[in-house]
Amino acid sequence: MRIDQKSKTIVFVAFFAAITYVATSIQVPMPALIGKPFVHLGNAAALLSVLLLGYKRGAFAGGIGLALFDVTHNYILDAPYYFFEIFIVGGIAILVLNLTHYHVAPKPIKLVTIIAAAIATKFVTTTIHNFVMALVKGLTFQPAVIATLSALMPTLINCATTMIVVLVTYPILSQQLRTKLTV
Repeated sequence: MRIDQKSKTIVFVAFFAAITYVATSIQVPMPALIGKPFVHLGNAAALLSVLLLGYKRGAFAGGIGLALFDVTHNYILDAPYYFFEIFIVGGIAILVLNLTHYHVAPKPIKLVTIIAAAIATKFVTTTIHNFVMALVKGLTFQPAVIATLSALMPTLINCATTMIVVLVTYPILSQQLRTKLTV
């Protein structure tokens, strides 16, 4: 890889990490029995990072953006989890992208399938994380289930906004950045 290519790669990874951080910072607080859940666009930015930069670079950029947000907003214990979660969510997205041969024949239904697989994974991993965190914070099983259920609405809203944002922006960004993103 030439120095110019390496520099371009570093700039794009840093750019998408920053976009993910900023998108997570723009938030709408939601009520829940445990924690302080909020609706944000960080998951959409992280998924766009993966789809546009590829699995490794995109997941790293999205993970850095999400983790930096957590560290700078007093969610330090959650930072490692959300850094690694995007590798799982992004891995599923890339797997489905490859299985549907989206790059060979991009069709809207394939993109919906890719995003749906990613957000379904995000929903499951976040729900499990919320339940485990409720137990870690000292709740017994039944109150932990109730607390987890109370956090489902913000999770569902985040999943829905991720679907809409990525569905609208990915085709535009991939078309515009195709030549620039060959990293």
